[in-house]
Amino acid sequence: MRSTEILLENLKHYYSLTSNRAIAKKLNLSEAVILNWSAGRSSPSVAQINEIAYMIGIDVSQLIIPNNRFDVYTPIWRDKIKETIINNLKRLKLELDIHESNFYTEFYDKEKMSYRTFLRYINGQNKNLNLKNLDKLANILSVKTYELLERE
Repeated sequence: MRSTEILLENLKHYYSLTSNRAIAKKLNLSEAVILNWSAGRSSPSVAQINEIAYMIGIDVSQLIIPNNRFDVYTPIWRDKIKETIINNLKRLKLELDIHESNFYTEFYDKEKMSYRTFLRYINGQNKNLNLKNLDKLANILSVKTYELLERE
């Protein structure tokens, strides 16, 4: 299951809603945006999921844990989520000893992402940081997407 699907399911459960229209209204987004997310044509940016977590008052990683049933007692939201993601990417790159020489033989086939693009994410230079791309990075690094959002 993609992280965007998990996000939408968790939000529907949290707000006790069933339709994409109701979710869009609750999040103050257009229905087209939510429909695009649910169809996989686009995915929420890191800034958007950070804002959603802030609205609910929870930690960002809680939004994309499958079947997570968060409530008012769930740990509180925090900012600097992009910094957390970059730190986790850097840490995992070091732990897995990923270099250009082994990237294409050991990691490339998982998502067909170039080493240069991979480095741009790790260095915080890629502006397209959304759940779809986080899913790809998590797959390359063999972790769950929500693990990239958690502080160590």
